Amino acid sequence: MEILSKSDRLKPPLFAVYFKITRYFSENKFLILAAVILITVRFQISFFNYLDFKYHKVQNINANVVNQYKKQGKRGDYYVLKLRNRTLSFYTTSKEDLKNLLNEKLSLSIITSNIAFSGFMFTFYAPSFNIKLLPVSKADEYIEKQHLRKETADIFKALFLGESISHKTRQELSTLGVSHLVALSGLHLGFLSVFLYVFLTPFYKLFQTRFPYRNRFADLAAAVFVIEFLYLYITGFPPSLIRAYILEIVVFLYAYNLQNPFSLKVLITVFFLSLIIFGSKVFSLGYFLSILGVFYIYLFFRYYRPTFINSVILSFYMFLNMFVVSHMFFGNFNLYQLFSPVINILFTLFYPFEIFLHMIGFGGVFDSVLEKFLHFGDYFVTVKIPLWFGLFFILGSVFAFFSKRLFYGINLVSLLIIFYAIGVYVV
Repeated sequence: MEILSKSDRLKPPLFAVYFKITRYFSENKFLILAAVILITVRFQISFFNYLDFKYHKVQNINANVVNQYKKQGKRGDYYVLKLRNRTLSFYTTSKEDLKNLLNEKLSLSIITSNIAFSGFMFTFYAPSFNIKLLPVSKADEYIEKQHLRKETADIFKALFLGESISHKTRQELSTLGVSHLVALSGLHLGFLSVFLYVFLTPFYKLFQTRFPYRNRFADLAAAVFVIEFLYLYITGFPPSLIRAYILEIVVFLYAYNLQNPFSLKVLITVFFLSLIIFGSKVFSLGYFLSILGVFYIYLFFRYYRPTFINSVILSFYMFLNMFVVSHMFFGNFNLYQLFSPVINILFTLFYPFEIFLHMIGFGGVFDSVLEKFLHFGDYFVTVKIPLWFGLFFILGSVFAFFSKRLFYGINLVSLLIIFYAIGVYVV
């Protein structure tokens, strides 16, 4: 933990925080300038890709359906489809009486004439025609065969393949405060890393008998990173998984060079690298919540050592702070949400066990328990945090990285807000 200089200790706390922040940016100004230049180049490349995309008036695209709902129009009802592939996210409509296409893969032709650059970078609407349903992947089919209900199968396809879940299930998970467990993130990638490292180690030992000078930790890390990149490619590069993957590499490089991996510089590096490599995918709610969650972990370990007891406390601390942030966007709350820190801890056992059960074909063993758990999220009240307050809270959290008093202050504010939510629910 960085200690204030004697001159800073003589200043009022807020001035000390201000001088630490300005000093930090002053010491890293050349890195920040290099990042700005690289980001500018990245957006130039994106613009050239956009011009190439618009050059063709009609584009034939394969994409997955990540959302589907029905709307009423002046000329009758129609369906809205949100589709996504590795490079694009867009909406289209159909007047046909469509079945439930959630997570299905479609082939369609879209008209590109009215797509703006901002839409190409983030999301856009395009008229479509010639919509065709493509065959279900073998991975999807293998998971679906192990579950009786589609909603339950969709949860495990989200857990393993990064696919979407229905609006009702998403609402239930949000009410229970565990929707982050279903979205692929650092937790899931961490399990994959450990599994791959343990699995590959015996094979590497055979190799190392001939090349004893090789560093097993570095070589296996490189192999794990390559395999995980293929996993990202298969799952379509989900934003939260992009953050986790780049963070994993950056933390490894810092640790390998005996530098502090819990530095704020690590998170800034991860954000800029994500932006340079993956472009506008970082400007999504999933990425924002993911990187903010990691920031709060870093904030915790800035003031407390990473021990077993502190890792248990971390789950409750994360619930406190992410409660405020998540309720800026998702207002669902009931008393079962208070148990989410315990569920987070239990999930570290549940997730690898479910991977094993699905590998041997018994993935549906706990479906009835899971369905009962989801029903606890059927009833809720709305507790929405105003946007201005949430942004002020996040800004205070950033300053708390330079002031332990502010660190305790934001946790106290989070606790008071949770008491307020309980009061709203009870009344």
